[in-house]
Amino acid sequence: MKTTLALALMTAAATATAEQPLYEEELIFDPKVEDHGHVHASCIVECPNGDLRAVWYENGPKLPPPYFSEQQDKSADVRIGGGRKPAGVDAWEKPFVMHDTFGVSDNNPCMVVDHQERLWLVHATLLAVPQRSWASALLRYHISTDYARPGPPNWLNQNILPIHPNGFEKALMASFFERAEERDYSEEYIEKRIERVREQTSDVFKRRLGWMPRAHPLVRSDGTVIVPVANENFGIAAMVMSDDGGQTWTIGEAVPGMGLIQPTVVEYPDGHMTAFFRNSHPARRIVRSESTNGGMTWSTPTLTDLLHPGSGIEALLLDNGHLLMIYNNTENDPRDSLAVSVSTDRGETWTWTRHIENTPGGRFDYPSIIQAEDGSLHASYSYNLKTIKHVHFNEAWVQQGD
Repeated sequence: MKTTLALALMTAAATATAEQPLYEEELIFDPKVEDHGHVHASCIVECPNGDLRAVWYENGPKLPPPYFSEQQDKSADVRIGGGRKPAGVDAWEKPFVMHDTFGVSDNNPCMVVDHQERLWLVHATLLAVPQRSWASALLRYHISTDYARPGPPNWLNQNILPIHPNGFEKALMASFFERAEERDYSEEYIEKRIERVREQTSDVFKRRLGWMPRAHPLVRSDGTVIVPVANENFGIAAMVMSDDGGQTWTIGEAVPGMGLIQPTVVEYPDGHMTAFFRNSHPARRIVRSESTNGGMTWSTPTLTDLLHPGSGIEALLLDNGHLLMIYNNTENDPRDSLAVSVSTDRGETWTWTRHIENTPGGRFDYPSIIQAEDGSLHASYSYNLKTIKHVHFNEAWVQQGD
């Protein structure tokens, strides 16, 4: 009798405390009311006071010739837009300009709040559109301690993030020889290709520019800020890190593979790190790589089971140890299906998947995701390239499935 009663009480307590499914959605701004042109590539963070902040890139007022204006996502009027949703408030404030470099395109912003509660904004500025476009990206960062208020932060520090590639040629060669074995290249072709790789990697312009961010920077357990980046000239990824608030930077060795861009990184409690990549692999699957030394070196990338049309992704380690991936779960465009998958074994298998968007003909991509202080999840993503959508949900909702 006592055993039965104890079991009943335990079951009742578990039921009472079980997480109930949660899902809410909203547009950060209405594109029918406010036209921000081409709106894309958002990133969302929770501030220490509970505010939410989001950034994206958008078009400002069109500039006259000779300023470039033929491609909306690279035109000279592209700037970093921002939004803020104060804690306890039901709506986002009116969008504002987060940063604008006059006459050139500012793209692919990402943010993180570090252990000292400093807000970091990292983005690329394109210097040579249209001849070079993404390949001319100059990596930049901004740091603020004054952002718990409406509008853009007051920036304490703004600077370029200088890249001195580490292990660049080694990574390219390793990737090439792997392909050469698969495709049985002739010795003559291999020799010419090696010469070409050495010629390209000696080009200072291509080595130092073309580095693009996308997913959140990672604040390592020791407080080091790691910015995952990839070089658009070579399709090579690496981690750039600072342990002194951006005063100095270290770059890890390039990940040994080609066609890897827009890395997203998680760190486990034991220090092991996994990076996932947007990629051009013909298998149409998300690719992963491992590091056991803080992101300084990485294993040869391997395929996951997750479908991939060659679009932006983001991984997130949850407080309970589960691994989450938000991504377009199709093999080909259009990017009209956006899903969340959860793994309980560090991404070896994926137990639950649920769609956030699944509307044929739509475009929902470049997602960003965080876990808030209360344990719930906030994601933002491009919504038909006209606005940014914000969804608020929890893991229990994902586990329900479609």
